[in-house]
Amino acid sequence: MADPRQAAPGPTAAEYLRLAMLAPDTETRARLATTGLAQPEVDAETRFLLLRQLYLARFTERQYRGALELTARMLETGELLDLAHHDAARALQALGELPGAVAAQRLAAESAPTGRRSFHYWGLATLEHFAGDVDGALASLSVGLRWSRRDRPLLRAHAAYIRLDAGRAAPALAGTVASLQRAKCREGYGQFLLGMLAWHMGDQPRAVLHLRAFLTRNANVDEAKAATLREELRRARVTLALAGGLD
Repeated sequence: MADPRQAAPGPTAAEYLRLAMLAPDTETRARLATTGLAQPEVDAETRFLLLRQLYLARFTERQYRGALELTARMLETGELLDLAHHDAARALQALGELPGAVAAQRLAAESAPTGRRSFHYWGLATLEHFAGDVDGALASLSVGLRWSRRDRPLLRAHAAYIRLDAGRAAPALAGTVASLQRAKCREGYGQFLLGMLAWHMGDQPRAVLHLRAFLTRNANVDEAKAATLREELRRARVTLALAGGLD
């Protein structure tokens, strides 16, 4: 018979991970993740995921340097390397270190499994565009398109926007816009692209419609997403002001 005085085993690292993912606030999330990491037996994948919960807590608290340092520990686990590099890119972008963000996101794209390559090359193109490397951005989108499935209209529209923003011609623009409007991926980031394309096409009412929808959708997003979309949100507001669409 078991000794009733013997203490029951405490939560495992995996159980702390589950609790951290359900945490109601960043302080609790960080505390649970830290406690999970201190458990005696933590496999590599669980360690990565606990570190990522801690990363998200630091990022939400705008402790971007601390978040960036955590990505180095995430990489040491050898698990999900593309996500660790992507998280490093997000932290560097939030810190205003765009060249470093581009380099980290390129590593994310190069180490990604096939199912995430399109996403990572799209993210790389976005950073390259904002860094002023138009040719690099278009090349990255071209690679992303080769791996994309459901988001092809989005990537094509993004390439058209980059060309127009750089003062270049965008072939088959009307068809590109129509394709995105019919696609499920038109929501969210698609609204930003549809709005910016409409602006460049001289359709101010449609630009206002889409950019307002984009800003409304992202009015109350968490800090991690807000930091990632900071430049898009700024461009949307500037364009709306020029179009007379800001209330």
